[in-house]
Amino acid sequence: MNPGAPAPADDAFDAVFAIRLPPRPYPGLRPFEQHEWPIFFGRERMTDEIVDRLLGHRLLVVHGDSGCGKSSLVRAGVLPRLEQESARGGVRWRTCTTLPRAAPLWNLARALAALDTPGGDGHGLELRTIAFRRALNFGREAPAALAELLGCGPRSQVCILIDQFEELFEHARRHGAEEATLLAACLVGLLDAPPAGLYAVLTMRSEFLGACSRYEGFAEAVNRTQYLLPRMEHDDLMRAIREPAVLYDGEVTRELAERLIVDGGGGQDQLPLIQHGLMLLHDERARAAGLALAGPTPGAPAWRLGVEHYHAEHGLAGLLSAHADAVQARAEQQCLGGEATRVVEDLFRALTDINAEGQAIRRPCPLARLVAVTGAEESVLRCVVDTFRADGVSFLEPYGHEALPADELIDISHEALIRCWRRIAEPREGWLAREFRNGLVWRALLVQADSFERDPGNVLGATTTDERERWLRRRNATWAERYGGGWDRVQKLLNASVEARALRDAEREVAERQRLEARRLRRRARALAIGLTVLGFTSALGGLAWHQSRIAEEERQVAEAQRQKALEARDEVVRQLEALVEAREAEASARAAAEAVAQEARQSANVLASVIDELERVTPPPSASASGAELAVQRSLSEAKYEIRAQVSNLSSLSAQQASPPPLAAAPAVPAGALAPRMWIYIAEEGQRAAAQALEARLRSVRISGAALELPGIVLVKAAPTRTMLRCFRPEECRKDGEALAGALNALLRAPPLTLEDFSALYGSNAAIRARHYELWFAAGAIELAAR
Repeated sequence: MNPGAPAPADDAFDAVFAIRLPPRPYPGLRPFEQHEWPIFFGRERMTDEIVDRLLGHRLLVVHGDSGCGKSSLVRAGVLPRLEQESARGGVRWRTCTTLPRAAPLWNLARALAALDTPGGDGHGLELRTIAFRRALNFGREAPAALAELLGCGPRSQVCILIDQFEELFEHARRHGAEEATLLAACLVGLLDAPPAGLYAVLTMRSEFLGACSRYEGFAEAVNRTQYLLPRMEHDDLMRAIREPAVLYDGEVTRELAERLIVDGGGGQDQLPLIQHGLMLLHDERARAAGLALAGPTPGAPAWRLGVEHYHAEHGLAGLLSAHADAVQARAEQQCLGGEATRVVEDLFRALTDINAEGQAIRRPCPLARLVAVTGAEESVLRCVVDTFRADGVSFLEPYGHEALPADELIDISHEALIRCWRRIAEPREGWLAREFRNGLVWRALLVQADSFERDPGNVLGATTTDERERWLRRRNATWAERYGGGWDRVQKLLNASVEARALRDAEREVAERQRLEARRLRRRARALAIGLTVLGFTSALGGLAWHQSRIAEEERQVAEAQRQKALEARDEVVRQLEALVEAREAEASARAAAEAVAQEARQSANVLASVIDELERVTPPPSASASGAELAVQRSLSEAKYEIRAQVSNLSSLSAQQASPPPLAAAPAVPAGALAPRMWIYIAEEGQRAAAQALEARLRSVRISGAALELPGIVLVKAAPTRTMLRCFRPEECRKDGEALAGALNALLRAPPLTLEDFSALYGSNAAIRARHYELWFAAGAIELAAR
């Protein structure tokens, strides 16, 4: 075939202009597909701009927020426009779509190979796939090789859509940068030396633009070719809502359209929420009117959607959440027989994650891995997945009812579902928050397993062992791989903890038996003493009777005195014996309890301190642009850090008290209003410890509001702030004691400079934070004290 020759006028060109309406006017939560271009309205101006830029640059990077409609615009707007507009001039356009996923270059090669063999799965398709994959190894020379294999030319052109391009960076993080480097080089080569007839469009979330600089020349290419998707104007939204209905002999009233736009909120989820709400309203109206859902029917009665048909108490987000609840109930009824299981919860927990910026994101997984993670039977999980990807639902992809291979990636269709379904998004008890906390628990167990491997005596406490035994019943080795693996190591720790718990129980049982035996001995001693007394008394009476005739009154008085002394001696012996037994029993019990509590406290404090370090490392700083749900997640994580830190302080104090038991008379409790100010010191480097200790020594003479400053200790953290600060947690304490303490610290420090930071907005409601509590955080770098 001559690449420059005109494409033949065959049935393929007629297919370009064939109009086949989809089954319904609104696709729902999922993006538009290419064949749904007849119902894609409102983005005409943006489509023209993208086509013009693409034809001029050969490469275009379309980016924007999640949910802004990037994929729909390119799939249902740009690609059909290229095929239709150019076909009128006799130019043949072929388009293909791919996603990086777990094999970026192989996925692209398969999409290119399928251009000339649509639907083929034979030996020829496999050979073409291998040829395209080899061509992609050429880096910047790859576009020329691809164009030759595709037969590209002035009148035979190909446009490649690489959707969700940000998945390439996650693939590089997990599997290495080799494939990402080759693909980036190929795209740079397409821009610098484009072969005739080859074009490419990338869609990517804007927050990943910075990752493009990791590959040589790619950041410069993106700067030259990027297109930031603008928001749809009000008139554009009105067309997107109302005009598809006209094609199906229906109408959406202007009042309902205005209401949907307002309820959409104007955020990143506005478009998918509106499309999903319209799909539900249309399907409900069609069922009520007895209309077919497989497209418009000639002569069918017209339908109309008005505000009276829109019954959403909590807006479009609430409508989506209620729909997801209904689908879950249907899946549990049809697939699980109505049993109360957690298969649906475990499925969506495996498909969601929180990235380093604290944002909820999708986490595609192969079907076989989901079966292993959830522990469900494969047939049951397939049934659940099919229910959530069915037509009219489309919460999971791939969409439809075709049987899925075991290695097929299952993914959530749109992140709006993660943000709006209350079962997933609820800040404290939602599935995403639970999964995040479970990951922290597992990482804490790995830290404890490290300690146990170094010292077999470092096992879990009895209460913790009971909790972790129950907790691990719903976990398995495949689930643990998500958080660092180590299933066998944790099992060894748990088995040793169970044995230690059994040993402690046996020791307590022995101690209890000893206590009961001591009590029995005391009772026998008391009975023996009484028996001896009675016997002695009886003997004395017998002796007195026998000698009555011979013993005078004086002898009777002497005998009576001797008897009295014997009774007193007996009582004294009994009292001493009881006191000795009780003292030894109390001493042994107190010593054993003190040692057990001290050991438990030390171990728990070590584990919690490790968890604090992990939280400091993975928790990003608050972002001003974060959404409400994301701020709630960040606030929950930060509160968890301070609750854990308070427990570390309490456990450390408890360990010290048990190591040196206090007197029997406990000191009176200090009223909350009489608490002295307390300040923890956190350092970023071990080299700062000597200077921090010197500062701590000087601070012992500082008085804040007439009270001495408590300094519990100095803590080395892994995740330190970028500037040195004094943190306070109540507005009134920040204004009074906080300013005085910050002034005292700046007077004692020559460097670095210190600022007072008010954290009351984030943690003011946290009851775990002690009154008059402050934290001094040093950034990395030298600490210099002022001259005395």
